Amino acid sequence: MSVIRTSKFFAVLAGSIVLVLISAGCSIGSTDSADSTTTLPTVTTSAATSSHSADAEQSSSTTGVVQSAAERYGSATTLVPILTNADTVTTAGLGPVRIGQLLEKAQSEAGVELIAASTGSEACQYYTPAAGATGASFMVVNGEVVRVDISSGPITTKSGYGIGSTKDAIKSAFGSKIEESEAGDFVTFVPVTDGDKGMRVIWELDAAGMVTSLRTGRLPHVTPKIGCSE
Repeated sequence: MSVIRTSKFFAVLAGSIVLVLISAGCSIGSTDSADSTTTLPTVTTSAATSSHSADAEQSSSTTGVVQSAAERYGSATTLVPILTNADTVTTAGLGPVRIGQLLEKAQSEAGVELIAASTGSEACQYYTPAAGATGASFMVVNGEVVRVDISSGPITTKSGYGIGSTKDAIKSAFGSKIEESEAGDFVTFVPVTDGDKGMRVIWELDAAGMVTSLRTGRLPHVTPKIGCSE
């Protein structure tokens, strides 16, 4: 009878030990899982941080798209002038700058600053474009453009006559519309249409009959060789 009870006791004891071991194994596993889980917020946080960084970069990139050049680079950009060497002289003016325009309008149309000469007055002043039209200047009387001078560079009339052209070529092209000075030092295009009768285009010539400068404008301002001289 004692033997049976002893056997049962050891059986129960053995079963308890197994349960304890199993329980300890689960506890180790849970502890491992808990440790892994405690690292998950780090991983999750890292992922969130990466996502946040990506969002920040995307936001920064988007912000960069809408920034002005001055905001991005810290300086203003220079716009390309509308008035260029490709523009031509006519009785109306030079390209987008027209005889009769107020100075502010002329500057807006030119797309570039018109800089006042160091000489002159409010009554009569010359202005040159800061860029875009080589050798061009505008005579402004009482705030209004009345004349355009081309003293150098490639700009020509609409029909192609500029510095370096010859008197004979101009006379041949325009025929009776050209008047030559008595001294032969300049030739003048005289329009015949009603709207242009008060306008002139004048080419100054050297002794060989070659163009050294040209101008267009309204009478009487266009007549003197040197503007703002009267």
